[in-house]
Amino acid sequence: MLLENFKEQLALSVRSIQWSYAIFWSTSSTQPGVLSWGEGYYNGDIKTRKTSQGVELNSDQIGLQRSEQLRELYKSLKAVEASPQTKRRSAALSPEDLTDTEWYYLVCMSFVFNIG
Repeated sequence: MLLENFKEQLALSVRSIQWSYAIFWSTSSTQPGVLSWGEGYYNGDIKTRKTSQGVELNSDQIGLQRSEQLRELYKSLKAVEASPQTKRRSAALSPEDLTDTEWYYLVCMSFVFNIG
């Protein structure tokens, strides 16, 4: 519940100032002294829209859904990188579906920064 509320607040903030995306960095749970992807919200251009058929979404829902689709694509690509013989999981998006801004957002999920 707390995470969902945070996602909604992040989305509201990004839309209100009309940014393309926002990333919340947090301390890593696996690497002490490192900041890693905590959460994000994508609000930019969409090259290919993948939605459930017959479901109409408002702009808030589209952004939250796209953020989740990008996260799922990242997880899928990371799994293949870790184990190349593994077949890539089916994700709602494929790399060909992304704009340059979506690619940058996706790549940021892999960034880590030393604190200090």
